[in-house]
Amino acid sequence: MDLSNATIAANVAVEDLTRALSFYHEKLGLKTMAYTDFFGAAISTDGSAISLAQRSKVASDEDSVNFTVKDIEATIKELKSRGVVFQDYDTDRLKTVNHVSEYKGFKAAWFKDSEGNTLQINQSPQE
Repeated sequence: MDLSNATIAANVAVEDLTRALSFYHEKLGLKTMAYTDFFGAAISTDGSAISLAQRSKVASDEDSVNFTVKDIEATIKELKSRGVVFQDYDTDRLKTVNHVSEYKGFKAAWFKDSEGNTLQINQSPQE
């Protein structure tokens, strides 16, 4: 038996579980599937999940969760209306225009959650 039919969950370390839950609920519109003070919370993303685990940690610039969306520009507009602040880049390797980096039709944008974790939304090339 392999993992091809397994449900996938990303694990995200958070320093303040209450603050993180507020961000994931209010800013991203996700719902809590399970919650305990000891283990943390599981947030639903329509078939997949994000596990928020309370820990002391230092935030990383690496993406911790990637969300694939159908319309990245509309998603950015909606998330910005909820107070999400997007990262902009202008380097040799990465440049964003209106918060979006595009490479061969693949589009991506990045923002931080309430705990400093970098999250990404992306849109695959249209077929």
